[in-house]
Amino acid sequence: MFYKNLLIFTIILLTGCGFTPMNQINNGQNVTSLTEKIAIANIPNHDGYILKKELQDLLNPDKKTGEKEYILVVSLKSPFYEDQTIQGDNFSSRENTTIRASFQLKNTQTQKLVLSDSTTATGAYNIVREPYATQMARNKLKTNLLKIIANNISVRIISFLKSQEEKNESQTVSN
Repeated sequence: MFYKNLLIFTIILLTGCGFTPMNQINNGQNVTSLTEKIAIANIPNHDGYILKKELQDLLNPDKKTGEKEYILVVSLKSPFYEDQTIQGDNFSSRENTTIRASFQLKNTQTQKLVLSDSTTATGAYNIVREPYATQMARNKLKTNLLKIIANNISVRIISFLKSQEEKNESQTVSN
């Protein structure tokens, strides 16, 4: 009974606060109708390839082709590794990894910069005495951090495009 009342109360609060789902635009369209118009420039290296694939999956999950209105240019910095814990025998048992990326969204017709931002993802893994296990932990963490970076970039782009779409709709309605 308590959870039912809590659910009803939460729904009432959310409907009154102006909350709208991230994946829908005001007119009921899916947000991918905006993001499928984004071309993603190549990002160098293997990490760049992984990041680009993640961004493509997040921004254009249906793999629609056609004329692109925007181009996304991502600059991926090399991962920064830092020993976190050093034991008495000078053996590091944990390592922090930080990956930074900056991105720019440009209009393809005007080449005008419409959005520029950066994001960072940090994580840690244990270092063990077996080099293979340590390398696999490092690779898995790096892949997970690249997924976080891709998610951060896509959320920022979607929120920007939604705000632009809402601004355009309000201008159309007022005219």
